[in-house]
Amino acid sequence: MALKGLDIFKLSPKKNCKECGCPTCMAFCMKVAQGALSLDKCPHFDPDAVAKLSEATAPPMKTLEVGTGANAHKLGGETVLFRHEKTLVSKNLFAVNLCTCMSPEEIDAKIAEMKKVDYERIGERMFVEFLFCSYIGNGVDKYVELVKKAMAADRAIILECWDVEAAKAALEVCKDTKPILDGATLENWEAMNGLAKEYGVTLGLYAENLSDLYDLVKKLEDAGNKNLVLDVTGKTAKETLANAVIVRRTALKDGDRSFGYPSIVNLNRFAKGDSRLQTAYAAMFTEKYGSIIVMENMTYAEALPLYGLRQNIFTDPQKPMKVEAKVYPLNGADENSVCALTVDFALTYFLVSGEMERSNCPVNLLISDASGMSVLTAWAAGKFSASTIKKFFDENDINNKIKSRTLIIPGKVAVMKGEIQEKLPGWRVVVGPTEAVMLPKFLKDKEYLAGAEEAEAAAAAPVVEAAPAEEDKPLNFEELQLKVPPIEVVDMGVSYKGHNPEAQTFVTIGERIHCISPSIRKAMDERDPGPILKRAAEQIAAGATYLDVNIGPAEKDGPERMMWAVQLLQQNFNNVPLALDTANKKAIEAGIKVYNRSNGKPIVNSADAGSRIENIDLAAANDAIVIALCSADGIAKDNEERMMHCHNMLERGLSLGMEATDLWFDPLFLVVKGMQDKQMDVLNAIKLFADEGLKSTGGLSNNSNGAPKTLRPIMDATLVAMAMMQGLTSAIVNPCDLRLMETIKTCDIIKNHVLYSDSYLEL
Repeated sequence: MALKGLDIFKLSPKKNCKECGCPTCMAFCMKVAQGALSLDKCPHFDPDAVAKLSEATAPPMKTLEVGTGANAHKLGGETVLFRHEKTLVSKNLFAVNLCTCMSPEEIDAKIAEMKKVDYERIGERMFVEFLFCSYIGNGVDKYVELVKKAMAADRAIILECWDVEAAKAALEVCKDTKPILDGATLENWEAMNGLAKEYGVTLGLYAENLSDLYDLVKKLEDAGNKNLVLDVTGKTAKETLANAVIVRRTALKDGDRSFGYPSIVNLNRFAKGDSRLQTAYAAMFTEKYGSIIVMENMTYAEALPLYGLRQNIFTDPQKPMKVEAKVYPLNGADENSVCALTVDFALTYFLVSGEMERSNCPVNLLISDASGMSVLTAWAAGKFSASTIKKFFDENDINNKIKSRTLIIPGKVAVMKGEIQEKLPGWRVVVGPTEAVMLPKFLKDKEYLAGAEEAEAAAAAPVVEAAPAEEDKPLNFEELQLKVPPIEVVDMGVSYKGHNPEAQTFVTIGERIHCISPSIRKAMDERDPGPILKRAAEQIAAGATYLDVNIGPAEKDGPERMMWAVQLLQQNFNNVPLALDTANKKAIEAGIKVYNRSNGKPIVNSADAGSRIENIDLAAANDAIVIALCSADGIAKDNEERMMHCHNMLERGLSLGMEATDLWFDPLFLVVKGMQDKQMDVLNAIKLFADEGLKSTGGLSNNSNGAPKTLRPIMDATLVAMAMMQGLTSAIVNPCDLRLMETIKTCDIIKNHVLYSDSYLEL
């Protein structure tokens, strides 16, 4: 955007009335700058200020709406060149070419083939959006008949016509559909502009080269028409690609709004008759930068890869791709068919549903809302738990819609079986395979029946009134302590050396005691100290300042589980300071109750500016540190949004009596593979925190996710060095990574936080 949030704020009413839905005028202005809200959402903005800002805050590429009703489509509105920079606003659309050179039978056949492409993928309808009607002579009447056939096909229409008389006749027929008139040239632009204004349609421009196209745009803008699309098709694919890129970059990077219009790429001009080549070119221009791509034909086989590619590109990379949470009957399943449960992460859905369909067994696949996370990640974050599953059952009326009472759950969360059984009385909960590829055999051989029989007795037991939910009951710490197994102190050969909270040295939070690890999860369930003490000893010996203790959602026994883990670690390792990591707030409270602060306050991991902002209240009430993620509903789009979230959480913490130093702000480290261009934004955010005297932390190893194991230590060590020089004060890391820890210690030396000695790496 041309303006920053602060620029808009200077002209704002500064009432903080919240009528716009934002907590402050500053928050509103930042959202306007990001394109998330429009100025008219504020009822108190001065009209003169609105007029002044509207043009400046508009996207560099104009947003157009063409077509009507179900065939209305949005074009343009782009603000970035690449999806990982922010997000791409308007997906490219496909058109199939019809022309007056075709017989009526050929036209009908092509339309029929085009209509076969109509299916749903991840909640989005996949179909050919436009019919491209080309006039190449043979009489105006024939062109009118062609347009009438296109209208009957119920698609949006593009009129490719350079003949003014033919264009007028066609517009008279289809004007109510709001077509695109693609036919203005340097020779006929005045007449074509007159038609476009008369019929209120978008005008397409074409010229032999970009220089002439630019001049043509200027002529039409001077004539008062800014409802334009640019036909960038050249004589060859190479020329066309160059045209599309130059036009897009000129508008978005150079800020020249004369090229800030959507584009048309007509593949028929340089790849006519070669369907495979057209499909390849269509993929290329989906990536760069055809707003409308015209093809000779579109078959189902051609559509599958093209629409799959388009959906991958034109999705917000800051939001997970997920499917609708509901019941999916597979293989003719009905109310009596067995049920299987999983999360709404799109990849999980397609893998699981594909294997189930391969089994040919009728199954009701229940997709629960897990915020687009994978099974284990959702479980660890508390998004896929017995409570959320019960909520899904209630909201979708599953008990009344489905008579079957056998429910298969993912094998990777077998630990939830008992909790689900309690939440869903009458259901037989069965643990399924750990991998989707095992599902066909599991279903065909009815392996789930044995598990169903085992659960039969529990399911048949009389339904008793459910006890109050754990989160609604006050904690009885004395009672909880009685449930905690006695803590045995074991000599692990390691003793925590202590930590000075006032020191400037970098704080490392060891990440390896995490419930996603099968061995740690099993140890937590069985209250087996061995694997946990081993992981803790390794991290402390490697130099970890804090240990993160992630117990998962732990809905059933969270408080006593956390109390046990805290006491186990602190009694065995000289009161090592801990970060308490769980979605169960009662568990954090219980952990804090038995926490020894001699080596540092406990850390609440974590709060955010959205649904988890109350964790700041929890930290404030218990004199704890809190990790504050600078996000709300998804990853922040830019540093303005990050700082908005930062300030909102800082304000909340300070109002509750917290010290600013007890809020550790997390910019959210992003994966290099896919979001490479965003890495410097994260580093700049850390600098912004430091400039305001704020502490910062985050899961640093996120940046190397997906990279080869040999590269991850290099990437993590390099990033931590760069981040520390920007002012990063802490990180959640694997302290057993020797390269990483050596880098951290060296940076502390260079930043003069530690007194140099030749043996500093050994200290």
